Amino acid sequence: MAGDMFAKIKAESPLISVGILTADMMNLGSEIELLETTGAELLHIDVMDGGIWPKITVGAGFLGGLKTKMLKDVHLLIDKPEKHIENFVKAGADIIIFSVEYCNDVPNALSLISQMKNANDPDRGILKGISLNPNTPIDIIAPVIDDVDIVLLLAVGPKTGKQTFISELPDRIAEIKKINEDVLIFVDGAINKDNIAEVAAMGPNVIITGSAVFDGKDPAGNAKFMMETIQ
Repeated sequence: MAGDMFAKIKAESPLISVGILTADMMNLGSEIELLETTGAELLHIDVMDGGIWPKITVGAGFLGGLKTKMLKDVHLLIDKPEKHIENFVKAGADIIIFSVEYCNDVPNALSLISQMKNANDPDRGILKGISLNPNTPIDIIAPVIDDVDIVLLLAVGPKTGKQTFISELPDRIAEIKKINEDVLIFVDGAINKDNIAEVAAMGPNVIITGSAVFDGKDPAGNAKFMMETIQ
């Protein structure tokens, strides 16, 4: 059941979810194997279609090709994510998070995820989440907060350029906990070895980081450093 996955993440918090798209794509299998040796439990996949965010990244086919025991944490940073949820669930997502700003019907999208079975393990369930850009007010998610497992706070938005909003995360985390103290809180955006301890002290359950792990030098060492730093 998804409740077991939820409880495990809650109990082991804080954890890191490693963004795979900054890995060496020509040696992806080896990069994932390296991560698995560190004990990292979540693999983060950012899905962008060039519409909302300027990048075009990967689709459901890429997700389906990832061979790993790590939980596949998929973030749909796309317009009308509800149209693509089914494809990503069938491709093996364990966690589906989508941007509320670009979804036409958030309650319906969450309901759709709830009705689907996990392709990796039908008994596992799927965790469902929503994400917020840095300038999106927290109160916009109040009507659906009891229907989500995860709220992901971005410290970087599609129009913020290099500007980051990490300093605003503590207040935003506190706002979420006021309306639902049990929801899992993920944070993402410009998190690296220099600031991960500061971010962990803010109280999120999962910290997403990518290029700081896959820096072309020592991904396993970087991941271990981060995991040790936040404990």
